[in-house]
Amino acid sequence: MKKKIITNGFTWIPMDKRVDRFGLPLPPRKPEKRKPLLWLARDGNELFLVNNSGEIINLIISNTGGFTTADNDYLTVSEGNGYEYNNVLPGDAVKVDEYDGFYDLDYVLQITIMLQSTKLGSIEIIPPAEKGGVGETVLLWDTMESGKNVTIKNWKKS
Repeated sequence: MKKKIITNGFTWIPMDKRVDRFGLPLPPRKPEKRKPLLWLARDGNELFLVNNSGEIINLIISNTGGFTTADNDYLTVSEGNGYEYNNVLPGDAVKVDEYDGFYDLDYVLQITIMLQSTKLGSIEIIPPAEKGGVGETVLLWDTMESGKNVTIKNWKKS
């Protein structure tokens, strides 16, 4: 698991401005006036946390877990060593997970992100689990609302 940082490599596009894979507009939607402070973006098999908060995030730690089922049996999985970054600059995207495009398709995977910054404090962010790996997800809006089905709570460092 090699760390990776991309500077200004991701641009968030509101759903009402997106096009489909043929370049045609998607069905009309209500315009999104909020901007994401923190969001997850996929680049191939890699998942990145994008820092649009306008501040340096002192610490980011990510861990992954999940499960798969077969008939009435289930198997849980966890990744022992996640990613850890210090002093993530505004506009930077840091790699927080990586998926296998074949083997992970049968697993429901979830990521947990702990971060610490001056404005946001120490928080734990848990986006919804997804089969095959987590996709693009807004974690925190500029209105301080969490993204859809995203859990944010205070994080107590141990």
